[in-house]
Amino acid sequence: MARGSTALLDAGDAFPRLMFRVVDGSEIEVPGGLEQPWNVVLFNRGHWCPYCVAQLKSFQSGLEQLAAEGIGVIAASVDGIDHARETKTRTGATFPIAYGLPVIETAEAIGAFYDPAPSHTAPYIQSTGFLLGPDGRVVLSVYSSSAIGRLVWQDVLALVRYIKKLHD
Repeated sequence: MARGSTALLDAGDAFPRLMFRVVDGSEIEVPGGLEQPWNVVLFNRGHWCPYCVAQLKSFQSGLEQLAAEGIGVIAASVDGIDHARETKTRTGATFPIAYGLPVIETAEAIGAFYDPAPSHTAPYIQSTGFLLGPDGRVVLSVYSSSAIGRLVWQDVLALVRYIKKLHD
């Protein structure tokens, strides 16, 4: 396992500008091109990871409640387009699924752990999740160095509701 020399992104940090290619053929600039005021950005290991698939299915199951609070979701991996489409189908995701992330460059930009030489698949970025606020800054970051330890939609929803209540 490796981690780039870039510092971990913490609450209040500006999220780096990244361009995501999405399976529907569009491109989305993150964070500037995201539609909701609050956004979850999920970096996953790839189509082969059962924990990643489960996380995306779970976020899809809570998407209506998240959207009602102004929270969007986007997921991204190093997968090629065919595997990313497979992930979209397997998870039922109606949120954007991005593909083709460059491993080292992306891991450096977000401070993620990555595996540059796995024995079972191509190099990949470990599960990393962010909640971004309306200003595009990091509200919460969750870094994993292995298969487990990730954001869950119920915690994201509760946190955004809590923050909104504090500012009412």
